[in-house]
Amino acid sequence: MYFEDVEIGKVYKAKISKPVTGSEIDIVAQLSGMDLPGFLDAEFAKGWGFKNRVTPGPYIFACMVGLMAKQGFLADAVMIGVDGIRFKSPAYPGDRLIAEAEVTSKKESKRSGGSCNYDWRVYNQKNELIAEGNST
Repeated sequence: MYFEDVEIGKVYKAKISKPVTGSEIDIVAQLSGMDLPGFLDAEFAKGWGFKNRVTPGPYIFACMVGLMAKQGFLADAVMIGVDGIRFKSPAYPGDRLIAEAEVTSKKESKRSGGSCNYDWRVYNQKNELIAEGNST
């Protein structure tokens, strides 16, 4: 999708969802250094009141970027900023992530064609809001 094709006010929804697996959580936690017990140990996470170990927030964000790129929204873009990421509910192994982005503004640029700001949201298979934020 090119800058010219992006419409202010339009909500772009990923056409696919992304399952979160325990193996992915293990790999992300180990590779990133986020090898914390709340991500790797279900009993520890349950002691904090969660129903299972939780998915690291940066991985949820990365899944959103991937889902949106696969549907074309971010496929031809470079992200230059992220503001106000909020994690509203945990994502657990077995959840399916669903992403959408709503364009809030556009600004033309001679150098790159332009940039756009968009509010993004990630939901699980129960339509519960998992995370939200704003990106450019």
